[in-house]
Amino acid sequence: MRTTKDNLWLDTPYTPGPSCWGDHEVDVAILGAGYTGLAAAYFIKKRFPDRRVVVLESQYVGFGSSGRNSGGVSGMLGHNYRNLKQKHGTEKSAQLQGLMDESFEIVEGLIGEHQIACDYERTGRMVVAETDRQKRLLEEEVKAAQEIGGAAIWLDKTEAHDRFGAVDVKAAVRYPNEGISDPVKFLRGMRRVVELLGVEVYEYSHCTHIDAGRTVKLYTPGGIVRADNIVVATHAYPNPLKLFHYSVLPFYVYNIATEPLSPSQLDALHLPGRENTFTAKNLYWAVRPTADNRLVFIECDALYFYDIGRDYGHWPPAYRRHQALLTEKLPFLRDVRVTHAWGGRIGLTLDFLPSVGCTGKEKNIYYGMGYNGQGLACGQLAGKIIAALMAGEESELTTNMLVNRSLLGIPSALLTYAGSQTYKLYFRWCDKRLD
Repeated sequence: MRTTKDNLWLDTPYTPGPSCWGDHEVDVAILGAGYTGLAAAYFIKKRFPDRRVVVLESQYVGFGSSGRNSGGVSGMLGHNYRNLKQKHGTEKSAQLQGLMDESFEIVEGLIGEHQIACDYERTGRMVVAETDRQKRLLEEEVKAAQEIGGAAIWLDKTEAHDRFGAVDVKAAVRYPNEGISDPVKFLRGMRRVVELLGVEVYEYSHCTHIDAGRTVKLYTPGGIVRADNIVVATHAYPNPLKLFHYSVLPFYVYNIATEPLSPSQLDALHLPGRENTFTAKNLYWAVRPTADNRLVFIECDALYFYDIGRDYGHWPPAYRRHQALLTEKLPFLRDVRVTHAWGGRIGLTLDFLPSVGCTGKEKNIYYGMGYNGQGLACGQLAGKIIAALMAGEESELTTNMLVNRSLLGIPSALLTYAGSQTYKLYFRWCDKRLD
């Protein structure tokens, strides 16, 4: 039977907060206690300390996308500057990168100011080339980074091998403004921070129905919350308003984690900088160490299931593929024990950009969604933008291209499934050429 102990990040003692009972009159109600929900609670309460802010979480803090990832903290949109520039041009990409630089600074600022113990390390991220064609891609990546103002450092064969000696690499690119963390410890730390500010966080308080209007009514099994404003922070999971129902597509990614590595295994891995390390492919694999020297391994073969109402966060075939690939790429770990295996939804958009904004007839429904695998930093930025929009602020935060942008969608889960399979076939073809 699947339990929270399957997820490395959730395999620690935790006491949930109270559930929502009775009728409540509030200024702001937030759906979802993930990255966006808790960030919005924080920044709204900092701007409006006298307002009553409540967070309604359907399960527990860390249940959704925010607690099911591999714990990377990235200051970029997507996984490389090259694709960002190709899709959006130099000028727009530079604007977007400026926002992402701010998002990374927000994360580090919150962790530092509030002493959030989340095993955060500013290790940087590294992408390694295993072939000459992959090396040429990385050369293009560094050039794109220079053109749009991104931080990317070229590592030649010797330098790359010194930083990751387990694989015969040709070269690498290192992104210094990134890190690794325990995402659930970060969320639980943020819960503590917002509660100290006076925010009320209610867990196991599933919102079953919403009546929009000048006063928004949110119904839970235990009562009703009447709010002047609401924030929909459900990301890849359904919300009662069906906001972006066909535009933020729920894809699943999976992780495995090993037992703590022995000194000899750590020597063979040879990752002295402890970077979050990726291969230069579309369907890449990646490794990252943890605070207790486990190895978290992922393969970016995101799965889409056309029954979007069901949760496929536990998928044993994916774990078996992960373990087989891990031992193929790092054969010295053939006998290592996998102690945890878990997965969950991420929210993808067709143009790989998020949307943050305000909607509804009364303009009192705020949202932040579609982070395409970069939720920890993007979620903090979204929370800050939402608070600025609520305050009526006119600034780069509220007028940038992510705000109130329309998201294209595919109004059919079956068509989305077919399209995703075709897209992955194309990616596999591209990756074979790179090999």
